[in-house]
Amino acid sequence: MINICKDSTGATAILLLILVGLILYGEQPQQHQLRFTAEAGESVCIQHDQTENSINVNCDSSFPDVAQAINNSEIIQNLGNGEYLLNATLEVADDVTFEMNSSDAGGAHNLQYLKIAGENGIVVYGKILIDGIKITSWNTSSNDVIPQDMNGEIRRGYIQFAASEGSQIINSEFGYLGDVEPGRRGFDLLGNGDGEEPSHDMAIRDNKFHDMWMAFYSNGAYNIVIDGNEYFNNIKYTVDPHSATHDMNITNNYVHHNRIGVICSLDCYNILIEGNIVDHNREYGIFFSRNMHDSVARDNRIYNSSTAIMVSESPNNLIYKNRIEQATSYGIRLFNPLFPDDGVTENNMIENNTIINSENGIAATRSHDNIVKNNAFSDIEESEYRLSGDSSIIIRGQHFGSALISHSDSATTVQQ
Repeated sequence: MINICKDSTGATAILLLILVGLILYGEQPQQHQLRFTAEAGESVCIQHDQTENSINVNCDSSFPDVAQAINNSEIIQNLGNGEYLLNATLEVADDVTFEMNSSDAGGAHNLQYLKIAGENGIVVYGKILIDGIKITSWNTSSNDVIPQDMNGEIRRGYIQFAASEGSQIINSEFGYLGDVEPGRRGFDLLGNGDGEEPSHDMAIRDNKFHDMWMAFYSNGAYNIVIDGNEYFNNIKYTVDPHSATHDMNITNNYVHHNRIGVICSLDCYNILIEGNIVDHNREYGIFFSRNMHDSVARDNRIYNSSTAIMVSESPNNLIYKNRIEQATSYGIRLFNPLFPDDGVTENNMIENNTIINSENGIAATRSHDNIVKNNAFSDIEESEYRLSGDSSIIIRGQHFGSALISHSDSATTVQQ
């Protein structure tokens, strides 16, 4: 029982009792409101580094947590309707899981569209989930995305994975990102720069990538799934696994209206390119480049490229059951440059492909010991087989009723 007195001392005592009761028995603050206060000797969970203009995320958290913790419109500005302007580089630390999820119950901080201002970016050392978010560059002066020139010299926003493990990128849209500088090409999978292992075990599913300098680039990455995405209007390269990238599945994507569709270059291996629609890519649809080996391209539909499938300085690959139409130069080309540096094009199997309404069917230039078997041709304008530069191919399962073979200083071996 509390005695209520009319004097001020009693009133003060009552107020103190009420406050103590609220502290002891009232609602506790939510966890994300506490996690931003560091104990002595600990690092702050989410903080802004003014010197580097970076937001450092050092604990498992989400975008609403970051927006609430920073609480500064000059760094993160809430534009309303789920749109945010990021005016700093967001860095996710190693061993940290960070979420950017449009279905996150973030209330006023719910994210739908992130606009990355100027040269800032997102750098992930840990793991990130991006689900249902649109991310683009942003020019705060013109209030619009930042277009890129053909040389990639305009600095703009980017996304980089630095020795990241386990990230998932799903149901999202990425546009107008990247420039020529390594590490900020648009969507980069790299190591951390200290010789540790590269980014790995990532899924990229059901997204759109457009108007990027590079829509995908990797260095040494492995266990990567790229499935069900749409890639269009990208400038330099579209999907570019590079530098010993391995154990990657590139499947069921719609890759159209780019310069080059899918290119794997420099010691890549165990790459599966399957079930993709590759349409209106100006130079090459699918490109095996510079000692790409022990990989497969199958069941792809490739239309309206200069060369549908190019194999250059790359051995021991299997290319089969692809449908190629309207290749303005070559359906499939087996090629070595005059002075190859990274490998030779040999021991590839080209089997059961269909090439229709194209300038040339299968061509070989300075390459040897490749087998072409049971391929079908229709409406080929020049040659079904075209050899040049002291090349040879082994043809099996071909009915030569009206087959057209042209050659210059080359040899052709026919095995029925």
